[in-house]
Amino acid sequence: MADQTFESQYTTLSDDEWPIVRAQPRSFFKAPLCTDLDALDADVAFLGVPFDQGTIGRPGARFGPDAVRDAPRAYAYSDPHAAQKEAGGFFDIDVGDELLRGVTMADCGNVTVLPSDVLRNFGKLTAAVEKMVERGAFPVVVGGDHAITFPVVRALGKFDPLNIVHFDAHMDYSHDIQGILLFHGSPIRRCRELPFVDHITSVGIRAARRKAYGESQRDGSLIITTNGFRELGPQGVVDKIPRGENLFITFDIDVMDPSQAPGTGTPEVGGLFYAEVRECLEALVEKSNLVGLDLVEVAPPYDSSDITSQLAARLIVDVLSARFPSR
Repeated sequence: MADQTFESQYTTLSDDEWPIVRAQPRSFFKAPLCTDLDALDADVAFLGVPFDQGTIGRPGARFGPDAVRDAPRAYAYSDPHAAQKEAGGFFDIDVGDELLRGVTMADCGNVTVLPSDVLRNFGKLTAAVEKMVERGAFPVVVGGDHAITFPVVRALGKFDPLNIVHFDAHMDYSHDIQGILLFHGSPIRRCRELPFVDHITSVGIRAARRKAYGESQRDGSLIITTNGFRELGPQGVVDKIPRGENLFITFDIDVMDPSQAPGTGTPEVGGLFYAEVRECLEALVEKSNLVGLDLVEVAPPYDSSDITSQLAARLIVDVLSARFPSR
């Protein structure tokens, strides 16, 4: 030991294994960046939409995509500490194996949002998701306020017929607000109007207006309230949801109880909790052909210790783990 240097005694990795300098760009789960959608080659493609021009209450959801990107503990696609540097998966102690092993991912950046031009912003979002689907990737879109769901679903016409399961504290089924059709209280109504959308189920509802509720029932939607969720249990909820050929999940973070997700613009007391939501999502994905996911309404200005963005990132990983078995 006397002739060994300090470094040789305490260092077991070579510089090739542990680089002296390592730059990591901001990306979802440390996935590689894709700057050209025509060259996209991945199982999963992430897209951020820093948009909250559809908000009628507290703004801030435009900061959601980067907050979820910065959530450090859910999963790391590129891990310098692992033997397999990319797509090595993560160990789940309950499963006793790595989840997402071999599942390739790419971060396609953010839609460039133009101030005050909602129609052009939504047109660009639809075009980006259409390109992701054309390239064979599973789109994961992170908002932004809930208005973005309509242009996302509009891009999924090839999956006709498409069922939607909508996790939210609110109905989001208003026709308009003073003549404005595109805002965060109307995306589910706009999706209902798309010709290829079949059945819509809203889960976790606990704040609704009588008119929107009545119109959703007239249009054949299934509503499962928070109390109904608890009575049925996660598997019972999934059993009530009609089975369809294809499924899209839109997940508003305010479906969660504010004690677990305070960082949102319109929190509602008495929401759902992580363990029961995870069980429901996993059971839902197991019985469905899930073709896309969005997660919206994370508003970092109202968050506490980043727990909302951490929860959002974890839920995305849970859905992807259920959708893509390890290889």
